Amino acid sequence: MAQNQFAKMTHFAKTADMGVRAAGFRCWRSGSSALVSGELQKGDGVGSAELVGGNEFCGCGYWVRWYEGERWVVILVRVKAGGVAGEGGGCGESAEELVVVVRSSLVFWRRRPLIGMVLGRGLAAALLIKLKKKKEKKTIDTIRKIERVEEFSSCSICNYLWSCFIFFSGLTFIEKHGWAVDNKDQISPVGFEIIFPSMIKYAEKMNLNLPLDPDIVNLAIRNRDLAIERALQSDFKGNVANLEYMAEGLGELCHQWKEIMVHQRENGSLFDSPATTAAALIYNQHDEKCFEYLNSILKLHKNWVPTIYPTKIHSLLCLVDTLQSLGVDRHFKTEIKNVLDEIYRLWQEKNEEIFSNVAHCAVAFRLLRMSNYEVSADELVEFVDEVHFFSTSGRFTSHVEILELHKASQLAIYGKDDILDKINNWTGSFMEEKLLTNDYIDRMSKNEVELALRKFYATYDRVENRRYIEAYKVNSSKILKAAYRSPNINSIDLLRFSKQDFNLCQAQHQRELQQLKRWFEDCKLDQVGLPQQNLYTSFFLTAALLFEPEFSDARIACVKSTMLLTVVDDFFDGFVCKDELLNIFELVERWGSNYSTMHYHSDRVKIFFSALYKTIEELAAIATIKQGQCIKDHLINLWLDLLRSMLVEVEWWRNQTTPSIKEYLSVACESIGVRCVTLITQCFLGPKLSKDILQSSEMSALCNGTSMVARFLNDIGSSKREEAESSPKDIVSILINQSQGTISKEEARKQVMEMLENKRRELLGMVLIQRKGSQLPQECKDIFWKTSKLSHFAYSDGDEFRFPEELLKNHINEVLFIPLKP
Repeated sequence: MAQNQFAKMTHFAKTADMGVRAAGFRCWRSGSSALVSGELQKGDGVGSAELVGGNEFCGCGYWVRWYEGERWVVILVRVKAGGVAGEGGGCGESAEELVVVVRSSLVFWRRRPLIGMVLGRGLAAALLIKLKKKKEKKTIDTIRKIERVEEFSSCSICNYLWSCFIFFSGLTFIEKHGWAVDNKDQISPVGFEIIFPSMIKYAEKMNLNLPLDPDIVNLAIRNRDLAIERALQSDFKGNVANLEYMAEGLGELCHQWKEIMVHQRENGSLFDSPATTAAALIYNQHDEKCFEYLNSILKLHKNWVPTIYPTKIHSLLCLVDTLQSLGVDRHFKTEIKNVLDEIYRLWQEKNEEIFSNVAHCAVAFRLLRMSNYEVSADELVEFVDEVHFFSTSGRFTSHVEILELHKASQLAIYGKDDILDKINNWTGSFMEEKLLTNDYIDRMSKNEVELALRKFYATYDRVENRRYIEAYKVNSSKILKAAYRSPNINSIDLLRFSKQDFNLCQAQHQRELQQLKRWFEDCKLDQVGLPQQNLYTSFFLTAALLFEPEFSDARIACVKSTMLLTVVDDFFDGFVCKDELLNIFELVERWGSNYSTMHYHSDRVKIFFSALYKTIEELAAIATIKQGQCIKDHLINLWLDLLRSMLVEVEWWRNQTTPSIKEYLSVACESIGVRCVTLITQCFLGPKLSKDILQSSEMSALCNGTSMVARFLNDIGSSKREEAESSPKDIVSILINQSQGTISKEEARKQVMEMLENKRRELLGMVLIQRKGSQLPQECKDIFWKTSKLSHFAYSDGDEFRFPEELLKNHINEVLFIPLKP
């Protein structure tokens, strides 16, 4: 090789210090990194060169390879203080190690899947062989003889290369880490207990001396034989190990390949695994579909083979899920829609890549349903039974699948859903058991399990975004038969972008909070008993669910309306006299009159009404610009309806009248204030809403559903506090009263909980399912669901809205004040 060619490769080799990866497969060394490749300028017969190893492995240089003619040429470039030593330019004589070339033909790899299994790739295209200088010529001559003999036994080639590979990269690692073979605390690839002992047995047949403790070897082989015996006796039924998925570890021991072949997919593979498929090709009389599958991979990937193929659906689903979890999906709306349109098309076609994988099916269902695509839970029916799930061959490969099933099972809409409810029950119990036993399988951390067990309607987007960003790992990998990761999903650039986006939004929220604090002080709301802490709580809840910068006006309108609602709610809960309540109603009813002639029953009434008047006038002016029409009357009427319903409630409780359930809900769902706050917020989201839309049956149904959820949560969660304060009755006490004592308080609460769950599912269905002829923009529908989530936090555990706890304070700090570190 000419000096300048070698210099080009050396320059490329120095660009990074990566872990060893020879010819596209991972060598046995913990922490090895992904293949880094680049292209040199072509010339003098040299094509492209790639960095395939770093000095952290060999301690002295970099492996570089390039394609020349019909073979890969691989060389170890040694980096010294005084220059570069290696082949070419007169420095080849000083090289202590040399790399020889293996013929590019892959026929023998198709005949020996165990080699691919060992490499964690199923198949391989080339191999590096480490030689001491005194053995260079002998080994090179041997390889050249192999290349010349066309009919040379492929088995002999494989045995030779296998032994060389073990000598090159495996012995040192095995010797140092052999203790981990029997260590149950170590995270192992799927099928390790079957595949690794089979590798040992294969090495023994070739008279290779492995530096492993004989006792560990014997124990591993005994455990493998017992596992295989149990699986074979059950005829591949009822075993949770799913031996078929790791069938390449059985080899000749398995006499039921025909039974395994029932799992062959349309693309010719077994479980999309090249290794398992290669084994089937050998032991099932060279199935043509298996051969075509493997051949297609080799044509696509040239000199390496992935652990799983195809992976397109998996990558797309994970990417969309990751963008949403990081809170940056709004920047990629068009791209995400294109992806989900494609996923939905494949879902309707019952695409095998989606439905043959439990995790793919569950994630696709969740993403599609939450993105307003009509998908039926019927597609998940085969997962309703826990026993059936664990006994279905080829399905259960990771406990992450159970996590995803549980997430999907929470998306029931329109009442009872037997399929999703059954899945939710057994997956929830399964994960709760793992928490109790501290068994977080497959790197499924405690936080992930705890979050999945929480109802998704009790989570807050911005809190979870931050948690996900902080836990995001660029080098994160998943383990099936081998560790793997996607650089497009686990990206340092994506992490940096997400942090910057979070901090920018947080800075915007801080400016808005300062504006609201000035409004709070100007309105003197602290003088009517409203602590400023409520402002922080209200703004946090709003920003945690409606955090996008473009919704700044909507957030401010929502928080101001909520603060005023809190004040008037305290008035009507018995903290002021009836005359003051009537005085407030009269003032709002006579909006725009000459208030200099109006009588204020007390100073606090005057303070409250002044704040309400100033706020409504300001909001109406802004909304008129956004909507292109005057909506002040609309805002005033919302407050009149709210106050009118509160007066009805006051009369009930003062006269000790117990209304019917229907009467109570018709009034209480208005007095909860959700309709007033939500419809005011709607006017600031951006879309123009005509009078017809604001008064449409769809808008009315969404308002009613959201109000019912909030009312049920309030009545259930704050019943004890209201008893202590002699506050008005709630739906629980009305149910008990109307039953004439035949049901207990707990039974009444259970009934209300069922009513709450049914109404929440109905609301989610109205928000997610596109109704024919609907004119209501999706962002306007979404605000109703987000309001129901806000209500869950405000009312579900007493009255945290008024009395923040330590957890709430931590969330406020994380979302509003503490930026993410770059």
